[in-house]
Order: sequence, then structure tokens, then C-alpha cells
Amino acid sequence: MYSLAVLVAIIFLTMLLAGPIAVALTFIKIEKPVLKTIRRVAVCALSAIGIGLGVMLFTQGVAIGAKLFSLAAITVGVYALKREFKAKL
Repeated sequence: MYSLAVLVAIIFLTMLLAGPIAVALTFIKIEKPVLKTIRRVAVCALSAIGIGLGVMLFTQGVAIGAKLFSLAAITVGVYALKREFKAKL
């Protein structure tokens, strides 16, 4: 039972931290195209992890608190993607 609790904690922690780390990466100002591409790949990967785990947990039969956490993870992941790929005018 201990290993199951550790696995659930890792999944929750990954789901909840992937989005904010992706948003934090979008605040870094980068001029070099290579580094900008690396940042975009990192933001996409972290957002995909957060959104994927959030959707997975949201569609399961879990308590409302876990569904709210997963909805927050999905929202932050989508916000990070929007912030990274919005058109700069």
C-alpha cells in the first residue's frame, strides 16, 4: 500500500507542478532562435504532461477535490501554451 501511495503522490505532484513550471519558462526573455526553440519544446512537453495527467484524472471516477486539482492543471497547461504561442504584435 505504501508504494501505491507514493505513486499517487508522484502523479499528483507532476500534474500540479508541470503547468506552473511551463508558465515560469514563458517569462524568460530569449533572443537566440535555438534557445527559443528549446524553450518552446520544454513548454510544450511540460504542458502536455500536465494536461494529459489532468485529463486522465478528470475522466476517472475520483472525488471532487481531485477533479478540481486536475481541472486546475489543465487550465494552467493551456494558459502556458497560449502564452508561449500567442502572436506578438
